[in-house]
Amino acid sequence: MAFFDFFGKKNKGTSSSVSSSATEKQKIILCESKEDLQRVVVNLSKERGIDFDKLKIRVAIVMDHSGSMDWQYDNGNVQSILTRLLPFALQFDDNGQLEVYLFDNVCIKMDVDMTEENYSSYVDDVIKKGHYNYGGTRYAPAIQMTDEFYNDDESKTTPTLVFFITDGDNYDSDCAPSDKAIIKSSKHGIFYMFIGTSKTCDFEYLSHLDDLDGRKFDNTGFMSVKDLNSTSNADLFLNSLKDFIPWLKAKGYVK
Repeated sequence: MAFFDFFGKKNKGTSSSVSSSATEKQKIILCESKEDLQRVVVNLSKERGIDFDKLKIRVAIVMDHSGSMDWQYDNGNVQSILTRLLPFALQFDDNGQLEVYLFDNVCIKMDVDMTEENYSSYVDDVIKKGHYNYGGTRYAPAIQMTDEFYNDDESKTTPTLVFFITDGDNYDSDCAPSDKAIIKSSKHGIFYMFIGTSKTCDFEYLSHLDDLDGRKFDNTGFMSVKDLNSTSNADLFLNSLKDFIPWLKAKGYVK
């Protein structure tokens, strides 16, 4: 019995130490991301003549949950990018909450939003505990769901910024539903920032969506990186906002 208790205590202590280390790492990431976003916003405010302090934005993230992404949920990459993007919600959203969606063959919205209180272990405590299966890579359900959710009375005065992150192109042989979903969304108060992260995929379809004809407004941005976590906050934030600002002006949210 003594032998069992010894190793039980040791293992418990090791787990606590690892958890504490992970939490501290996330705190550092969040602190740096807040500061870097503020710098980017201040610079853009001067360059573009926009008063971001008066701008309120609903912020959401649509996260790829296909089979090829499983290792990125396990190794902390997904947790890291969620933490890095949380400051957008903390700075611009009235309730300071980042609304999180997972997509594969279908799209689901997390019942618990990401906040400054629960962010440090959000993947483990919210996403993984949901026991969601990994599936394919279909964009249309995610675009349709978010467009419908945010196309409400509030959207008349408050735009929505959706970060759409994936490691692969839409695997559907028929991409028409995704095309139609983006065209439909262009009439509403929602902007999609597509972020492709892969060392092998060139994201031809995301590029196609970003330049899609037939839209009322150009409501998409796109960036492709080999490794999202090696991309600096400055590049990530600047790329996320540079196409968003002209859309805000075109839609009349800012002057």
